[in-house]
Amino acid sequence: MGEGTVLRVTDTATVDLTLSGDGTTGTPYDVSATVRVDPAPPGGGDQLLQAGPDGLFLECEQVRGCLVAGDGIEYDPATGEIAATLSPTELEVTDSTTVDLTLSGDGSAGTPYNITGAVILDPTPPQGGGNLIQAGADGIFLECTDVRGCVSAGDGAAYDDATGVISARPSTDAGNSLSLGTDGGLLVPATDQLTVGCGLQGEGTAEDPLAAFPIAGERAWTADWSCDAAAHSTLRCDPGSGALWTPPEHTTSMVTAQQLHPLGSPAMPATGTTVIINSTAFAEGRYDADTMTACRGVSFSAAFEAHAEVSWTANAQFDLGLAVSVNGGTAPVRLGYSELAATSPIGRRRASFSVSQAAVLPPHTGYFVRAYPAIRVFTGTVTIHQWITDTHLIASTR
Repeated sequence: MGEGTVLRVTDTATVDLTLSGDGTTGTPYDVSATVRVDPAPPGGGDQLLQAGPDGLFLECEQVRGCLVAGDGIEYDPATGEIAATLSPTELEVTDSTTVDLTLSGDGSAGTPYNITGAVILDPTPPQGGGNLIQAGADGIFLECTDVRGCVSAGDGAAYDDATGVISARPSTDAGNSLSLGTDGGLLVPATDQLTVGCGLQGEGTAEDPLAAFPIAGERAWTADWSCDAAAHSTLRCDPGSGALWTPPEHTTSMVTAQQLHPLGSPAMPATGTTVIINSTAFAEGRYDADTMTACRGVSFSAAFEAHAEVSWTANAQFDLGLAVSVNGGTAPVRLGYSELAATSPIGRRRASFSVSQAAVLPPHTGYFVRAYPAIRVFTGTVTIHQWITDTHLIASTR
């Protein structure tokens, strides 16, 4: 908004202008004027012109004292009567820049001298505008309606030249909070101080605007994380809602367990068929739905490492393995160790082998794997003295 309208008046040699008011609705500008009557005329005499409530006046009483009788003249200052004696009396008047004097009569008793005066109003003022001062039947005057046309409204102001009311003009553009208060003054409502909450930083100014403040999720930023927080944060702004969000925490879990299966050292007959040695002696890897995360998918891996101590008769041929069942399904055998020589001596050995099973699980999905000791004997007799299973489980959110 621009500055308010300023009005000033400038006196002249003949008119004294007075300005009051501050241009508001309650006290509008008011311009008044009076004719300047010189209290000390240049000739050193008294000023004859007088200003009264109805305008300027000059009465005979004031003029008569200015005249005295000279040679050949008889003069009565009380009545103003001038009479010629032996020689005629000459009288002339001289105009000034502000008063036009007119002389009539010849000074005789029948047509005495008569002097009249009129204020001179400049028809072409120095600034080129029209003269606002006017002369009426009762004197010179200057009214508000004559002055109001001198004023116009600029930026930020409204002006009614019919009433002379000058007021501020707030912009109607969207977002402008400037208005008029209950006291008629300009008002910009106070705004609450910005309070920065979780996830934001900055003062809310052009130099320090509000901005998102991404940090690590549930875990603190530790010394062994060398990546830059701003460049590698998973915090994102949803283009639809404008809300900040980040994927749920990534979690990895690893477990290793060892089981000794009490098989009772059974002797395996030469059947040529793969059989599960004991259906109750299994190792299990399980992931229950939503155990690690309530919304992520999970990569799950189960590895079973078998350690079997076996002995066999001469010329025995056999395979050892693990029968693997997924989610309670069938349990096909995955072979891991074999003695297949056609002729061999009696033997005893600890054999180790492993199998694994992995899956990618969608959210809210469980998964379990069971591994059973299994054997296939072609010839001879095989005795299992001990069976130990190491189970390695790895679960990682996606």
